[in-house]
Amino acid sequence: MTNQVLVIYNPSLKSQVHTEEWMGQLVRELNHSEQYLVTFYPTTPETTARDLVPLLQAPLKLVIAAGGDGTIRFALAALALARSPIPVALFPIGTGNVLARNLGIVDHELLADPLAHAYDYISNGVPMRIDMGMMNGEFFAGMAGCGPLSDAFMLPERDAKTKGKLVPYMKSLLATIALPPRWFKISTGGKSFKVQAAGVFISNVEDLGIGRDTDLTLLRDGLFDLHIINPTILKDYIALTRRYGAGNMSENPTDTIIRVKEAVVEMVPRHGIQSKFQEFAKKILSTITGNSINPPPRDEQMRCMIDGDMHSVTPMRVTVIPKAVNVLVPPERKHDIKTDLVISSSSSTTRPVSTGSVHQLPRASSQ
Repeated sequence: MTNQVLVIYNPSLKSQVHTEEWMGQLVRELNHSEQYLVTFYPTTPETTARDLVPLLQAPLKLVIAAGGDGTIRFALAALALARSPIPVALFPIGTGNVLARNLGIVDHELLADPLAHAYDYISNGVPMRIDMGMMNGEFFAGMAGCGPLSDAFMLPERDAKTKGKLVPYMKSLLATIALPPRWFKISTGGKSFKVQAAGVFISNVEDLGIGRDTDLTLLRDGLFDLHIINPTILKDYIALTRRYGAGNMSENPTDTIIRVKEAVVEMVPRHGIQSKFQEFAKKILSTITGNSINPPPRDEQMRCMIDGDMHSVTPMRVTVIPKAVNVLVPPERKHDIKTDLVISSSSSTTRPVSTGSVHQLPRASSQ
């Protein structure tokens, strides 16, 4: 019997690999040992995840999400909406490929070829259910965020990301240093507090997936990490880059981490106080660019980011959807996968913490 496969891809994505090249090789690899009927579904700016729901039913055997983090989020959102058990394979031809790196599909080296193991993985991958998040009515797979640091994920243009891979993100990060931190009101676990930060992120992935293996159980334990990040000096920014960009666990960045099932992040109409280093960076960047760098109005709502794309503005309301989708992980990691529990018991965690507990406190900053 012929197996049916649906490949979801973004035809406007300017990948490092030509579309005709990866499409042809994908079909050849799929049909190497078995017979597959492969259907390609190109998305458009008007396509919604709900448009895909009617396609996600028997006799479909496999969904392949071919693209970057945005395309992968789109495909996973459709499967979550359909409550479909059909497994999805990630075919990482984007820039960051954050979820693919965390799942071990892409090697952890910064310049690793994203397709080095992709074809073999699709043929031999092992299914595993993972959690998803919902932010202001939209599903996300990796992270949601707001604040100047969050804006750094959205600033690079598509062409720049394709040509420079992760370099444009680093340039955007440098640009955000010149902006003052913001004040947030965060509510979670029945408690609320206010805090100054350069960025607030709620994530299911541990980091950018570079430099170290990820604990797969953390992708399916019913809890997300709420990061409150407030770097003030050059050493802080270096530590953040080394910890989350290079996976260096010995770093101790200014990052509060709270394990949550849900959270509401609101904008407080007040700018934070810039450190001397941030003020110096502002002067340098203004001189280099020839433009004055001014923060947005205090009462202007902040943009919210999910998986590298803008979606709505604050307040940011996030809920964890336990074990929402079935994804394939590399066969060599099958020993990391235990037998799935029923969804009603999926809120248990492999770490001895309770929702709302703080794992690491940031260095106090002057206010």
